[in-house]
Amino acid sequence: MISTVTLNPAIDKTLILNELKIGKVNRVLRNRENIGGKGINVSKILSKFDHTTNAIAILGHDNLEFVKSLILKANLKVEYYEVNGLTRTNTKIVDLANNTTTDINEMGFEIQEDNIPEIISFIVKNIIKSNYIVLSGSVPKWMPNDIYSQIIESSNINAKFIIDTEGEQLINVLKNKPFLIKPNIHELEEALNIKLKSDEDIINTCLNIIDIYDVENILVSMGGDGSILVAKDIILKAEPIKVELRSTVGAGDSLVAGFIHGLIEHDMNKIEALKFGTACGTLAVSKESIDDLDKFEVKKMIESIIIRKL
Repeated sequence: MISTVTLNPAIDKTLILNELKIGKVNRVLRNRENIGGKGINVSKILSKFDHTTNAIAILGHDNLEFVKSLILKANLKVEYYEVNGLTRTNTKIVDLANNTTTDINEMGFEIQEDNIPEIISFIVKNIIKSNYIVLSGSVPKWMPNDIYSQIIESSNINAKFIIDTEGEQLINVLKNKPFLIKPNIHELEEALNIKLKSDEDIINTCLNIIDIYDVENILVSMGGDGSILVAKDIILKAEPIKVELRSTVGAGDSLVAGFIHGLIEHDMNKIEALKFGTACGTLAVSKESIDDLDKFEVKKMIESIIIRKL
């Protein structure tokens, strides 16, 4: 069983424009709305490869019925904890002329301190039978900066925890020895307050984290520069593949989902897992939405993926 936890999901609203003109009237060519949030995105990708996932989320009461309709459209099963307020909307403005995406992310609901023990209990109850558990994304306002750590400690189960977050959440969860952390290079730099100027810098930093905290795997995504996997037993680099950039939304989540699928499909072979994750992440940026990702395209893309041992 694979579970994903999304504490701060979103309605992902994408607006496609010929060209974004600041301060002027802009005409939308086409638009779409999907349910999103990092954990939910991971579940969506995994479902394309025939995995049944247990998606767990917090949802706002005020637009609950609309959000549930988007979940139904995505063909997902989501166990949700309901709170007052709105599930946020994240608007992505895709400028075709300049090949850019502008994100406008709303705050969404706030969490009352009194609700936190009940939320943790709800999550633990739903992940208890899982082999892989993905804790990913930002957290709502007033959530403690060690909520992911609290979830792991409260669950007390022998599962592979995969963490994709930033800042203090990332730093605080290291003590729990997660199976995998997946920061992008900017999140890693900001969390550690350092500048990583080369592959060697990234590798040495990750090896230091592994040595101090006993983290098993660190997967650092670097956008157009590929990604680096640093593990106790192997160091790998996935070379980038140039594709037409349409949207970066969900690219990191696609990398995580593909990596998990590759591990399961290839009996924990990390080279094959990184190939699959890289294929998913690469194709994700070539789509207007990760909902358009196709497993047959992914399998074909794998043939072009180059993984180097470092």
